[in-house]
Amino acid sequence: MTFQDYGIAAATRLLDSAGIDVDEGTRVLRRMLSPWGRRDISEPSAWRSDVCADGSPIEFSAAFSASGVKIRVLVEAIPDEPEPLAAQQSALELTQGLIREFGAVGDRLAAVQDLFLPDAAPAGFAMMHAAIFAPTARPEFKVYLNPAADHSMTGAERTQEAMERLGFGKAWTAVSTYARRGFDLDRIVYFGLDLTDGPEARVKVYFRHYDMSPADLDARMEIAAQHEPGFLGEFCRVLTGRTGELREQPLVSNLTFTSADGHIPESATVYVPLWRYAESDETVRDRITSVMADRGLPGGCYRTLLGLVARRPLSDGRGIHTYASARVHQGRPRLATYWSSELYDRYPPARYQER
Repeated sequence: MTFQDYGIAAATRLLDSAGIDVDEGTRVLRRMLSPWGRRDISEPSAWRSDVCADGSPIEFSAAFSASGVKIRVLVEAIPDEPEPLAAQQSALELTQGLIREFGAVGDRLAAVQDLFLPDAAPAGFAMMHAAIFAPTARPEFKVYLNPAADHSMTGAERTQEAMERLGFGKAWTAVSTYARRGFDLDRIVYFGLDLTDGPEARVKVYFRHYDMSPADLDARMEIAAQHEPGFLGEFCRVLTGRTGELREQPLVSNLTFTSADGHIPESATVYVPLWRYAESDETVRDRITSVMADRGLPGGCYRTLLGLVARRPLSDGRGIHTYASARVHQGRPRLATYWSSELYDRYPPARYQER
Protein backbone atom coordinates (compact mmCIF):
# COMPACT_ATOMS: atom_id res chain seq x y z
CA MET A 1 0.00 0.00 0.00
CA THR A 2 1.27 3.49 -0.83
CA PHE A 3 0.62 6.61 1.22
CA GLN A 4 -1.69 7.76 -1.58
CA ASP A 5 -3.59 4.46 -1.55
CA TYR A 6 -4.22 4.79 2.16
CA GLY A 7 -4.97 8.53 2.15
CA ILE A 8 -7.38 8.57 -0.79
CA ALA A 9 -9.31 5.54 0.47
CA ALA A 10 -9.71 7.00 3.97
CA ALA A 11 -10.62 10.47 2.66
CA THR A 12 -13.23 9.03 0.32
CA ARG A 13 -14.99 7.24 3.17
CA LEU A 14 -14.89 10.21 5.53
CA LEU A 15 -15.94 12.85 3.00
CA ASP A 16 -18.78 10.74 1.63
CA SER A 17 -20.13 10.03 5.11
CA ALA A 18 -20.03 13.74 5.99
CA GLY A 19 -21.83 14.78 2.78
CA ILE A 20 -18.79 16.59 1.37
CA ASP A 21 -17.73 16.66 -2.29
CA VAL A 22 -15.55 13.54 -2.64
CA ASP A 23 -14.17 14.38 -6.08
CA GLU A 24 -12.91 17.80 -5.06
CA GLY A 25 -11.58 16.52 -1.73
CA THR A 26 -9.62 13.69 -3.26
CA ARG A 27 -8.18 16.00 -5.95
CA VAL A 28 -6.85 18.21 -3.16
CA LEU A 29 -5.43 15.30 -1.24
CA ARG A 30 -3.73 13.81 -4.30
CA ARG A 31 -1.91 17.12 -4.70
CA MET A 32 -0.98 17.20 -1.03
CA LEU A 33 0.48 13.69 -1.31
CA SER A 34 2.39 14.34 -4.55
CA PRO A 35 4.99 13.11 -5.32
CA TRP A 36 5.99 11.37 -2.08
CA GLY A 37 2.63 9.65 -1.72
CA ARG A 38 3.62 7.12 -4.37
CA ARG A 39 6.05 5.51 -1.92
CA ASP A 40 5.20 2.20 -0.32
CA ILE A 41 4.28 2.64 3.34
CA SER A 42 6.28 -0.46 4.26
CA GLU A 43 9.52 1.12 3.02
CA PRO A 44 11.22 2.65 6.08
CA SER A 45 11.92 6.38 5.99
CA ALA A 46 14.69 8.10 7.91
CA TRP A 47 12.51 11.24 8.14
CA ARG A 48 10.27 11.04 11.21
CA SER A 49 7.19 13.17 10.69
CA ASP A 50 5.89 15.51 13.40
CA VAL A 51 2.25 15.01 12.32
CA CYS A 52 1.33 11.96 14.42
CA ALA A 53 2.61 10.45 17.65
CA ASP A 54 3.94 7.36 15.83
CA GLY A 55 5.63 9.36 13.05
CA SER A 56 2.87 8.88 10.44
CA PRO A 57 2.82 11.84 7.99
CA ILE A 58 -1.00 11.86 7.51
CA GLU A 59 -3.60 12.76 10.13
CA PHE A 60 -7.36 13.00 9.65
CA SER A 61 -9.61 14.90 12.03
CA ALA A 62 -13.22 15.96 12.33
CA ALA A 63 -14.58 19.17 13.85
CA PHE A 64 -18.08 19.10 15.33
CA SER A 65 -20.35 22.03 16.13
CA ALA A 66 -24.02 22.93 16.11
CA SER A 67 -23.67 23.96 12.45
CA GLY A 68 -22.35 20.58 11.28
CA VAL A 69 -19.14 18.66 10.73
CA LYS A 70 -15.93 19.47 8.89
CA ILE A 71 -13.32 16.94 7.78
CA ARG A 72 -9.67 17.95 7.91
CA VAL A 73 -6.42 16.37 6.83
CA LEU A 74 -2.91 17.32 7.94
CA VAL A 75 0.19 16.18 6.07
CA GLU A 76 3.92 16.75 6.08
CA ALA A 77 5.49 16.53 2.65
CA ILE A 78 8.17 13.86 3.05
CA PRO A 79 11.46 14.87 1.38
CA ASP A 80 13.52 12.63 -0.89
CA GLU A 81 16.53 13.14 1.39
CA PRO A 82 16.05 13.04 5.17
CA GLU A 83 17.45 16.48 5.92
CA PRO A 84 15.84 19.86 6.73
CA LEU A 85 16.76 21.74 3.54
CA ALA A 86 15.16 19.02 1.44
CA ALA A 87 12.09 19.17 3.70
CA GLN A 88 11.86 22.92 3.07
CA GLN A 89 11.89 22.37 -0.68
CA SER A 90 9.19 19.70 -0.51
CA ALA A 91 7.03 21.97 1.65
CA LEU A 92 7.42 24.95 -0.67
CA GLU A 93 6.55 22.86 -3.73
CA LEU A 94 3.36 21.73 -2.02
CA THR A 95 2.49 25.31 -1.06
CA GLN A 96 2.93 26.50 -4.64
CA GLY A 97 0.77 23.65 -5.90
CA LEU A 98 -2.07 24.62 -3.55
CA ILE A 99 -1.77 28.26 -4.64
CA ARG A 100 -1.66 27.45 -8.34
CA GLU A 101 -4.31 24.72 -8.47
CA PHE A 102 -6.74 25.48 -5.65
CA GLY A 103 -6.59 29.21 -4.97
CA ALA A 104 -4.65 29.22 -1.70
CA VAL A 105 -3.16 32.63 -0.89
CA GLY A 106 0.51 32.71 0.03
CA ASP A 107 1.20 36.42 0.59
CA ARG A 108 1.41 36.26 4.38
CA LEU A 109 3.53 33.13 4.27
CA ALA A 110 5.92 34.87 1.87
CA ALA A 111 6.30 37.73 4.36
CA VAL A 112 7.70 35.42 7.05
CA GLN A 113 9.19 32.64 4.97
CA ASP A 114 12.81 33.58 5.64
CA LEU A 115 12.18 33.37 9.39
CA PHE A 116 10.80 29.85 9.38
CA LEU A 117 12.69 28.42 6.40
CA PRO A 118 16.26 29.61 7.02
CA ASP A 119 18.99 28.87 4.49
CA ALA A 120 21.72 28.07 7.01
CA ALA A 121 21.59 25.14 9.46
CA PRO A 122 17.83 24.62 9.68
CA ALA A 123 16.54 22.16 12.27
CA GLY A 124 13.41 20.09 12.80
CA PHE A 125 10.37 20.00 10.55
CA ALA A 126 9.90 22.65 7.88
CA MET A 127 6.14 23.02 7.40
CA MET A 128 2.91 21.05 7.72
CA HIS A 129 -0.15 21.65 5.54
CA ALA A 130 -3.82 21.25 6.43
CA ALA A 131 -6.92 21.20 4.24
CA ILE A 132 -10.38 21.75 5.72
CA PHE A 133 -13.47 20.43 3.92
CA ALA A 134 -17.09 21.40 4.61
CA PRO A 135 -20.36 20.45 2.88
CA THR A 136 -21.16 24.00 1.69
CA ALA A 137 -17.77 25.66 1.19
CA ARG A 138 -14.64 25.38 -0.90
CA PRO A 139 -11.60 23.75 0.70
CA GLU A 140 -9.55 25.99 2.96
CA PHE A 141 -5.83 25.66 3.62
CA LYS A 142 -3.43 26.50 6.41
CA VAL A 143 0.20 25.88 7.28
CA TYR A 144 2.03 25.18 10.51
CA LEU A 145 5.53 26.59 10.81
CA ASN A 146 8.39 25.70 13.15
CA PRO A 147 9.39 28.38 15.71
CA ALA A 148 12.54 26.35 16.45
CA ALA A 149 13.61 26.43 12.79
CA ASP A 150 17.25 27.14 13.69
CA HIS A 151 19.39 28.37 16.57
CA SER A 152 19.79 31.97 15.43
CA MET A 153 16.66 33.02 17.33
CA THR A 154 14.54 31.57 20.11
CA GLY A 155 11.07 30.37 19.27
CA ALA A 156 9.60 33.35 21.09
CA GLU A 157 11.83 35.82 19.22
CA ARG A 158 10.95 34.28 15.86
CA THR A 159 7.24 34.32 16.63
CA GLN A 160 7.33 37.92 17.81
CA GLU A 161 9.11 39.04 14.66
CA ALA A 162 6.62 37.16 12.48
CA MET A 163 3.69 38.82 14.24
CA GLU A 164 5.29 42.23 13.77
CA ARG A 165 5.68 41.64 10.05
CA LEU A 166 2.08 40.51 9.70
CA GLY A 167 0.66 43.54 11.51
CA PHE A 168 0.03 41.81 14.84
CA GLY A 169 2.82 43.44 16.81
CA LYS A 170 0.49 44.70 19.54
CA ALA A 171 -0.85 41.17 20.03
CA TRP A 172 2.52 40.09 21.43
CA THR A 173 1.46 41.52 24.79
CA ALA A 174 -1.30 38.91 24.95
CA VAL A 175 1.12 36.13 23.95
CA SER A 176 3.70 37.04 26.58
CA THR A 177 1.01 37.45 29.24
CA TYR A 178 -0.40 34.05 28.36
CA ALA A 179 3.07 32.52 28.73
CA ARG A 180 3.82 34.32 31.98
CA ARG A 181 5.68 31.36 33.50
CA GLY A 182 8.24 31.83 30.72
CA PHE A 183 8.66 30.30 27.28
CA ASP A 184 10.45 27.27 28.69
CA LEU A 185 7.37 26.03 30.56
CA ASP A 186 4.83 27.58 28.14
CA ARG A 187 6.75 26.77 24.99
CA ILE A 188 5.70 28.10 21.58
CA VAL A 189 5.72 25.02 19.35
CA TYR A 190 3.83 25.98 16.15
CA PHE A 191 2.97 29.15 14.27
CA GLY A 192 -0.17 28.73 12.18
CA LEU A 193 -1.28 30.75 9.16
CA ASP A 194 -4.44 30.53 7.09
CA LEU A 195 -3.59 30.55 3.38
CA THR A 196 -6.34 33.10 2.79
CA ASP A 197 -6.65 36.88 2.87
CA GLY A 198 -9.13 39.31 4.37
CA PRO A 199 -9.86 40.40 7.95
CA GLU A 200 -10.89 36.90 9.09
CA ALA A 201 -7.62 35.26 8.06
CA ARG A 202 -6.12 33.79 11.21
CA VAL A 203 -2.73 33.79 12.88
CA LYS A 204 -2.39 31.09 15.53
CA VAL A 205 0.26 30.69 18.19
CA TYR A 206 0.48 27.19 19.69
CA PHE A 207 1.91 26.40 23.12
CA ARG A 208 2.94 23.21 24.91
CA HIS A 209 2.39 23.62 28.65
CA TYR A 210 4.71 21.71 30.96
CA ASP A 211 3.69 21.01 34.56
CA MET A 212 0.37 22.84 34.25
CA SER A 213 -3.01 21.75 35.56
CA PRO A 214 -6.19 22.10 33.47
CA ALA A 215 -7.57 24.55 36.02
CA ASP A 216 -4.54 26.83 35.66
CA LEU A 217 -4.75 26.70 31.87
CA ASP A 218 -8.46 27.44 32.03
CA ALA A 219 -7.70 30.62 33.97
CA ARG A 220 -5.12 31.63 31.34
CA MET A 221 -7.58 31.16 28.51
CA GLU A 222 -9.82 33.88 29.90
CA ILE A 223 -7.55 36.28 27.99
CA ALA A 224 -9.50 35.37 24.83
CA ALA A 225 -12.60 37.26 23.73
CA GLN A 226 -14.56 34.00 23.68
CA HIS A 227 -14.02 31.53 26.52
CA GLU A 228 -16.26 29.60 28.87
CA PRO A 229 -14.62 29.58 32.33
CA GLY A 230 -14.65 26.27 34.17
CA PHE A 231 -15.23 24.01 31.16
CA LEU A 232 -11.64 22.83 30.71
CA GLY A 233 -11.15 21.01 34.00
CA GLU A 234 -14.08 18.64 33.52
CA PHE A 235 -13.26 18.23 29.82
CA CYS A 236 -9.75 17.03 30.68
CA ARG A 237 -10.88 14.85 33.58
CA VAL A 238 -13.39 12.93 31.48
CA LEU A 239 -11.06 12.53 28.49
CA THR A 240 -7.98 11.43 30.42
CA GLY A 241 -9.37 9.94 33.61
CA ARG A 242 -6.90 12.15 35.50
CA THR A 243 -7.12 15.18 37.72
CA GLY A 244 -4.33 17.68 38.24
CA GLU A 245 -1.31 18.11 35.99
CA LEU A 246 -0.88 15.93 32.90
CA ARG A 247 2.83 15.24 33.21
CA GLU A 248 3.24 12.21 30.97
CA GLN A 249 2.02 14.08 27.90
CA PRO A 250 1.58 17.86 28.24
CA LEU A 251 -1.47 19.91 27.36
CA VAL A 252 -1.35 22.03 24.20
CA SER A 253 -3.28 25.21 23.45
CA ASN A 254 -3.43 28.03 20.95
CA LEU A 255 -4.37 31.67 20.79
CA THR A 256 -6.08 32.78 17.57
CA PHE A 257 -5.76 36.32 16.23
CA THR A 258 -7.46 38.03 13.31
CA SER A 259 -7.11 41.59 12.10
CA ALA A 260 -10.82 41.99 12.82
CA ASP A 261 -10.12 41.49 16.54
CA GLY A 262 -6.76 43.23 16.60
CA HIS A 263 -4.50 42.56 19.58
CA ILE A 264 -7.09 40.59 21.60
CA PRO A 265 -7.17 36.84 20.90
CA GLU A 266 -10.39 35.92 19.15
CA SER A 267 -10.41 32.53 20.83
CA ALA A 268 -8.32 30.08 22.81
CA THR A 269 -8.36 26.34 22.07
CA VAL A 270 -7.14 23.49 24.25
CA TYR A 271 -5.76 20.22 22.86
CA VAL A 272 -5.93 17.31 25.29
CA PRO A 273 -3.49 14.44 24.58
CA LEU A 274 -5.26 11.09 24.61
CA TRP A 275 -2.98 8.25 23.58
CA ARG A 276 -1.05 8.03 26.86
CA TYR A 277 -4.06 8.32 29.17
CA ALA A 278 -6.17 5.28 28.25
CA GLU A 279 -5.68 1.54 27.83
CA SER A 280 -7.28 1.50 24.39
CA ASP A 281 -9.00 3.56 21.73
CA GLU A 282 -12.22 1.90 22.80
CA THR A 283 -11.96 3.67 26.16
CA VAL A 284 -11.18 6.97 24.46
CA ARG A 285 -14.18 6.56 22.16
CA ASP A 286 -16.50 6.13 25.13
CA ARG A 287 -15.05 9.16 26.90
CA ILE A 288 -15.41 11.39 23.84
CA THR A 289 -18.96 10.18 23.28
CA SER A 290 -19.79 11.14 26.87
CA VAL A 291 -18.34 14.65 26.48
CA MET A 292 -20.21 15.20 23.23
CA ALA A 293 -23.49 14.09 24.78
CA ASP A 294 -23.01 16.55 27.64
CA ARG A 295 -22.38 19.40 25.18
CA GLY A 296 -25.19 18.56 22.76
CA LEU A 297 -22.83 17.54 19.94
CA PRO A 298 -23.40 14.68 17.46
CA GLY A 299 -21.71 11.73 19.13
CA GLY A 300 -23.27 9.31 16.67
CA CYS A 301 -21.59 11.11 13.77
CA TYR A 302 -18.25 10.96 15.58
CA ARG A 303 -18.57 7.21 16.16
CA THR A 304 -19.49 6.62 12.53
CA LEU A 305 -16.48 8.57 11.26
CA LEU A 306 -14.17 6.84 13.74
CA GLY A 307 -15.36 3.49 12.42
CA LEU A 308 -14.43 4.60 8.90
CA VAL A 309 -10.89 5.66 9.83
CA ALA A 310 -10.00 2.80 12.20
CA ARG A 311 -8.29 -0.16 10.55
CA ARG A 312 -8.38 -2.50 13.55
CA PRO A 313 -10.59 -3.23 16.58
CA LEU A 314 -10.49 -0.24 18.93
CA SER A 315 -9.60 -2.51 21.85
CA ASP A 316 -6.35 -3.61 20.15
CA GLY A 317 -4.31 -0.44 20.66
CA ARG A 318 -4.35 3.17 21.78
CA GLY A 319 -2.71 5.02 18.91
CA ILE A 320 -5.66 6.15 16.75
CA HIS A 321 -6.83 9.03 18.95
CA THR A 322 -4.07 11.60 19.41
CA TYR A 323 -5.84 14.73 20.68
CA ALA A 324 -9.28 16.16 21.28
CA SER A 325 -9.67 19.93 21.16
CA ALA A 326 -12.37 22.27 22.38
CA ARG A 327 -13.23 25.95 22.23
CA VAL A 328 -16.29 28.13 22.52
CA HIS A 329 -17.45 30.19 19.54
CA GLN A 330 -20.30 32.67 19.94
CA GLY A 331 -21.42 30.83 23.05
CA ARG A 332 -21.47 27.42 21.39
CA PRO A 333 -18.96 24.60 21.95
CA ARG A 334 -16.81 23.24 19.17
CA LEU A 335 -14.98 19.96 19.58
CA ALA A 336 -12.53 18.23 17.26
CA THR A 337 -10.98 14.77 17.38
CA TYR A 338 -7.66 13.95 15.73
CA TRP A 339 -6.91 10.50 14.35
CA SER A 340 -3.46 9.12 13.60
CA SER A 341 -3.00 7.04 10.49
CA GLU A 342 -1.24 4.65 12.88
CA LEU A 343 0.99 3.40 10.09
CA TYR A 344 3.89 2.46 12.38
CA ASP A 345 2.81 1.93 15.98
CA ARG A 346 -0.52 1.29 17.72
CA TYR A 347 1.05 1.96 21.15
CA PRO A 348 3.13 5.11 20.45
CA PRO A 349 5.36 6.38 23.24
CA ALA A 350 5.11 9.77 24.92
CA ARG A 351 6.63 12.66 22.97
CA TYR A 352 8.00 16.12 23.73
CA GLN A 353 9.09 15.32 27.27
CA GLU A 354 12.20 17.49 27.24
CA ARG A 355 11.96 21.11 28.28
